[in-house]
Amino acid sequence: MQKYKYLIIGGGVAGTTAAETIRANDQNSSLAIITDESYPLYSRVMLSKPSFLLEEAPAAGVWLKNPEWYKENGIEYLSGKSVVALDVAAKTVTFGNETVNYEKLLLAVGTRSRRWNVKGSDKQEIYYLRTLDEAQKLATAMKIKKCAVVIGSSCIAFEAIENLRSARIAVCEVMLEKYFWEPMLDEEGGRIVERALLGNGVKIYRQSEVLEVTGGENVEGILTKSGEKIPCDLILCGIGVVYPVGWIKTAGLKINRGIAVNEYLETSAPGVWAAGDVAEFKDIVLNELYLAGNWMSAREQGRIAGLNMTGRREPFQLVSFYTSHAFGVNVAFAGDIRLLPSRTSLGRGSADSGSHARLILQKGKIMGTAMVKLIESKLDVSQELNELADPDFDLKLLLPN
Repeated sequence: MQKYKYLIIGGGVAGTTAAETIRANDQNSSLAIITDESYPLYSRVMLSKPSFLLEEAPAAGVWLKNPEWYKENGIEYLSGKSVVALDVAAKTVTFGNETVNYEKLLLAVGTRSRRWNVKGSDKQEIYYLRTLDEAQKLATAMKIKKCAVVIGSSCIAFEAIENLRSARIAVCEVMLEKYFWEPMLDEEGGRIVERALLGNGVKIYRQSEVLEVTGGENVEGILTKSGEKIPCDLILCGIGVVYPVGWIKTAGLKINRGIAVNEYLETSAPGVWAAGDVAEFKDIVLNELYLAGNWMSAREQGRIAGLNMTGRREPFQLVSFYTSHAFGVNVAFAGDIRLLPSRTSLGRGSADSGSHARLILQKGKIMGTAMVKLIESKLDVSQELNELADPDFDLKLLLPN
């Protein structure tokens, strides 16, 4: 049986960063990554951008590692393999008909797109946007399709809608929520986003649920529970994610929503760590359990896990931060923006001003914030380049009067 000192399940940014960190601290021990995808590391963040979906930039820009990098760093890259079993007592992992042994294990399995489950959702021309394969299929379809329905309100949906409109595809947004991005934004913030959508020709169906996807083999439209018929030849689903932890739970590890870990990213099983979107960690900054679910946090967790697997004792401590941009609107989230029963919220700004922030408070302390800003103009700073390089220059002087 093949044995590895370090075994990583998941080839995304968390797993790859962990492998890179391990190699920087241990150049000689055996190290392998098992991934169910067929590619080296690529940027999931880029998949919803026009540079990829509209082919505005070379596709090579999506790659963050090439196959040679793994070989040069002595990392065995086992791609296209799905793990089905973990035995923490025997320290073995099984994929297909093969079982391997590990000394130290990192679970960086990420998440999967939640599949839509309504009548007719098995028809052709229904798309998701999380993996490279899914993004490539959507980009190809966007070249020929005329009318799209987007299900759900999320970062992915927001950015994808802009790309669909840029491709001259009519778009209807269908969502269960009262306004876009509920509950991550409050209604004032959601109104700024919705004004941008409506101003760019997007039709919005709020508090609307699909009863059936109509058509033959291919999508021809949807029928909502309120009786509305919306024709389309493409459906994009952005209805959240699921955590692929069934085989991990069967192995006896503690699972909440994700894999439960402490501040050192250690799971309930000795010699097993977890990192990335699937890790439900003890946030020592906010003093709570939290699932971050963004690129920046996943990368830093991979680095911390890699250090700790090589003998360090470093806690993960990072305030989560991520952004989304479309139709001239910037949306930013920092910290924990869940409005839990023990929390209150405070709004600053208004939809009419085009700028709004919501602070999430608990016992008088800020736990997180969601910020929405409509960018109405772009400053021309071509005549102030020398001043911009001066750290003592007052940037407020660049703002219009």
